[in-house]
Amino acid sequence: MAIYKFYNIQLLPIDTKTEEVGVEGYCRLFEELGNQIREMWRSKHGLPSIAIRMRGDMYFAPYSVSIKEYPSDDSSAPNKAVYGSFLKFDDIDALYNTQNGNLEYQSQGNTSSKRFEFEFVFDPIKHVLAIHDAKGLPTRNPLIGALKGVLERHTTLHFKMHSLEVEELTTADSVISFFEKPKRGISSYKGSVSFSNSDEWDNELGNELLPAVEEVEKELKEKSVGNWKASFTSFKNSVMTDLPMSAKIQMLLATRYGNAEASYLDENGQKQKYQMEDYPVRESLEEKVDGNTNRVWAILGLIGKALRRTRESEGALSQNKRLLPREKTEDDS
Repeated sequence: MAIYKFYNIQLLPIDTKTEEVGVEGYCRLFEELGNQIREMWRSKHGLPSIAIRMRGDMYFAPYSVSIKEYPSDDSSAPNKAVYGSFLKFDDIDALYNTQNGNLEYQSQGNTSSKRFEFEFVFDPIKHVLAIHDAKGLPTRNPLIGALKGVLERHTTLHFKMHSLEVEELTTADSVISFFEKPKRGISSYKGSVSFSNSDEWDNELGNELLPAVEEVEKELKEKSVGNWKASFTSFKNSVMTDLPMSAKIQMLLATRYGNAEASYLDENGQKQKYQMEDYPVRESLEEKVDGNTNRVWAILGLIGKALRRTRESEGALSQNKRLLPREKTEDDS
């Protein structure tokens, strides 16, 4: 059983006059990545030449990229998906005898003592990448940095009027659980969300979010806000009775487009911390799927499931009295 994690990869227009890149643009981003790989093999420079350096003398690099087509409602315009893999590896030049320091082995290049390969599928319609959560996969922040690193060069060259953003998908359940958890108070909150300037989200988020969330999202898009960062802290030796409504709205959007964290006192007065990054969406490919095309189909299905897990139904949210403001009635007059 293979487990996958999911990353929202966006090329965001930097102003309202710039159009979305669309499916063809996202495909081109990965096609350029594939061209870079082929040029690297042709020139015999080796994977380290196109890799992103990580901690512990490890590297992260694209290893294979191909565009797959599958049927759509329009027979003349098939749907597309990107299939490939990334490598994490070290680069060993020489091995020495631990005891006497003598040279035991001299590498001719492209030699690793540690090598991890990670299958991925990218859906250019939903602009979400599913990556195999196998042994050696970097944790959230290093992986986001590595993905941005390998794609940034092509963004800069071919999409000058767009900003590359990468975020890990997290579960809405964790946010709802945090809202409902009994607390004595909240000492601090920090969050961020990256925004598109297009109308794309209107269809994607639809009626699943509260009207208050949609209103804030609409305003920020109309004003070309690229990134919304928020921070709240309580007075010294005190706690906030609850999060401001704007922070709750941000948290609901951050499951798909950002990150958030909050420090609080639980019902027993013990210090606790909620970190959204501790709750990534994971989906499993239950059965063995043979053939690359069939695997792409199956993993695309996982991407759809993962996106649904970043959202909670409007009905479930509406029942949460700690989240929603109470509507004013005649009794309040």
